[in-house]
Amino acid sequence: MSEQGTSRNAPGPDPTPATSASAGAADPLALPLFTEGKPYLGTYETGLYPGGGNEMPQAHREAGLKPASQIQPLDASGAPNAESGKILALVLGHSNTHDYFSALQQHLQRHAHRLRKGFELLDAAVGGQQLQEIRPLAGRVWDKAAKLLERPGYSPRQVQVLFLHTTYHGAFNRERRPPRPFPQTMQQMQQDLAAVLEHCRRIYPNLRIAYLTCDGFRHHTGFEPHVWQEAFAVKWLIQDHVQGKDEAGFAGREGRPGRLPWLCWGPYIWDNRWDSSYFTDGVHPAAKAKEIFVTRYTRFLLNDPVAKAWLLPRQEEAAATRPGSVQ
Repeated sequence: MSEQGTSRNAPGPDPTPATSASAGAADPLALPLFTEGKPYLGTYETGLYPGGGNEMPQAHREAGLKPASQIQPLDASGAPNAESGKILALVLGHSNTHDYFSALQQHLQRHAHRLRKGFELLDAAVGGQQLQEIRPLAGRVWDKAAKLLERPGYSPRQVQVLFLHTTYHGAFNRERRPPRPFPQTMQQMQQDLAAVLEHCRRIYPNLRIAYLTCDGFRHHTGFEPHVWQEAFAVKWLIQDHVQGKDEAGFAGREGRPGRLPWLCWGPYIWDNRWDSSYFTDGVHPAAKAKEIFVTRYTRFLLNDPVAKAWLLPRQEEAAATRPGSVQ
């Protein structure tokens, strides 16, 4: 993947110590939620989408409806098969990703009869495998994904949706080292995210949609405000994607092949009101944190028009489903 640009409604990289010191001096307990849209350091736009808002731009949502409409049950060869085909959604990430998405997986399995026939969520997240470990495009996460897709009746050609929930810092910071330089570190994270997504497009030829999420509050492990800052990497990549930058373009946009699947944010879960009771060991989510994640992600998937287009039964399939709610 070519190196990403630095357009982000803010000045380009500034390697001076003042930038790092100013960013590191922020008290994570006093930081606003990224979704509040308050400029960071008086300069860097927050909010999930361009312009500082959290609503997906309508044009981008409409663009996402096309790849969503193309998602259908596929057999292991990638051919449509409405009876026995699969719609596979693959999860990549580290231990917290596994904890969160295994809870979501169980919730969706309990309501499988309300969802699209053939839909299945595959959890390839592995403990200790953060973005730094995933970025080499080989290793434990990729091995687990390959193993899941080598089973009889499964194939990389059936992967049509991706959930990438990752972080970029380490497990513990007992020495309380300050965050790495900002914005350079998050610009590098943006590039690494794009490289992983581009690789996924290559090895999963029918991948059409990817949802990106940041990790939750990490004050209890000494990695704040670093993890709060990671939302910038996701925001900047999606911003370039929404604005049609060539290096971040998605397949099908204006007839171009595109390097990436169509991207959007999943639910934003970082919340500095989460005290130690939300974690089992300061790192991994306790039951109530997982419940929040499941509730927010389920609500998002059931209400977003793009997600509904690929996850819920279509009109011609609706007669085969029973009435009820997944929530």
